[in-house]
Amino acid sequence: MSVLSGILIANISLALLAALIYWQGTMHAEQLRDVRRQFSKLSSTDPVTNLPNRARLHERLTEALESEGPDPALMVIDLDGFKVVNDTLGHETGDELLKAVAMRMTSCLHEKDMLARVGGGEFAALITRADAEIRATQTAQSIDEAMHAPFRIGEDVINMKAHIGIAPTLKGQVPATEIVRRADVAMFAAKNDRLERVRTYSPAMDEALQLRRTINSELDLALMNNQLKLVYQPLVCARTGKVTSAEALMRWPDKPGLAGSPGVFIPIAEESGLISKLGAWALDQAMLEIKRQKTIPIAVNVSPVQFRVDGFAGSVEAALERHGIDPSLLHIEITEGVLISHTGEAQRTMKRLRQMGVKVLLDDFGTGYSSLSYLQQFQFDGLKIDRAFIQQLDIGHTGRELLKSIIALGHSLNMKVVAEGVETEDQAAVLQLLSCDFLQGYALGRPGAADQLHIMTGPEELLGGLTRRSGGWSGAVN
Repeated sequence: MSVLSGILIANISLALLAALIYWQGTMHAEQLRDVRRQFSKLSSTDPVTNLPNRARLHERLTEALESEGPDPALMVIDLDGFKVVNDTLGHETGDELLKAVAMRMTSCLHEKDMLARVGGGEFAALITRADAEIRATQTAQSIDEAMHAPFRIGEDVINMKAHIGIAPTLKGQVPATEIVRRADVAMFAAKNDRLERVRTYSPAMDEALQLRRTINSELDLALMNNQLKLVYQPLVCARTGKVTSAEALMRWPDKPGLAGSPGVFIPIAEESGLISKLGAWALDQAMLEIKRQKTIPIAVNVSPVQFRVDGFAGSVEAALERHGIDPSLLHIEITEGVLISHTGEAQRTMKRLRQMGVKVLLDDFGTGYSSLSYLQQFQFDGLKIDRAFIQQLDIGHTGRELLKSIIALGHSLNMKVVAEGVETEDQAAVLQLLSCDFLQGYALGRPGAADQLHIMTGPEELLGGLTRRSGGWSGAVN
């Protein structure tokens, strides 16, 4: 080989080596860019729904606030009861539910809007179009309507409700973090509103939220310091006027003003999760009273949060054994709010309770749009007609006929029927004639100490004049 040939081959080799090194460097750079793209996507995308996550939402909101476009609006959307779905049906079902919810919400949004999952059962939507506050309100209403239809996940049919808070913006006034906080505050206001599931932020909401937090902290302290008590309102046989059972009602006697009303502190406890501790305490106190007097069945209200806790039926069974009481003397009252999230789990819990001998009643019948369907799906021992229907008796014939139909429906399903909120002798007399089984209300007895249940004579005097169908729960006082 000549020197020239050697030099030529060497140069070709060097060129090939340089090309190889360049190609490898290019591949490495391309791979590095690909890794960076994947990492960027992972850091800004929710892995379950494939939606933007909280970090990406915050970036996009900041960009919108700094841009020359219209003032944006932010919506925070919370799924009511999602944690319970995870706890009772499993995280796999929960993940599938989130995907289905994300698809349904996306169908309600404009293509320019951004939907993000910000954690747990919470989503957020950023509206950057003109008139964003109006668009956000319209979108929120569309999402609310879309959530009315149940979700079918495998063999489970799950009903979900969404509470939505809206925070309008004015550029240059507040940062993105404050907008998010305001939307959260508005969402909590929606959760506490019995009529509206969509609320728009106002400064007054901050004061209300702080007050609720204060009440919740004081309530927790009152529970620890044994400052709560139960009072008992009698249920009487509509035929004889005898006290047949009682409902345990929680009171906070040391709390002055409106905050001490159960209508105020119970919803706050439900919102914070403290209701589980309160409910467990109430069950224990009611069982102690049953053990003490051994004759009168006592009904305890159980909230949706408490009822859905995994192992609730087992905890009731353990408490019954610990106190050594007859299960038939314990009645549990639930509203349809217990049932709407996942009927399968509720049915299993109810079945186990009834197998123990505990009686389960549907409370506030008629206040929900689907109460009738729940009577068909679930086996209740009794139903309690909401007081609103009893007040209709004072209006005229229509209210009376409606009550007659409800009572007949309950009897056709082998349930005892209780009328709540009976406040006058006339109402009691009509309910007797309509064959209602039991009456409860101020006309029959106000809530008081358990000892008073044994000495009540007023109901007998009030109701003893008429004779109607009888039949009651075991343990009636004679």
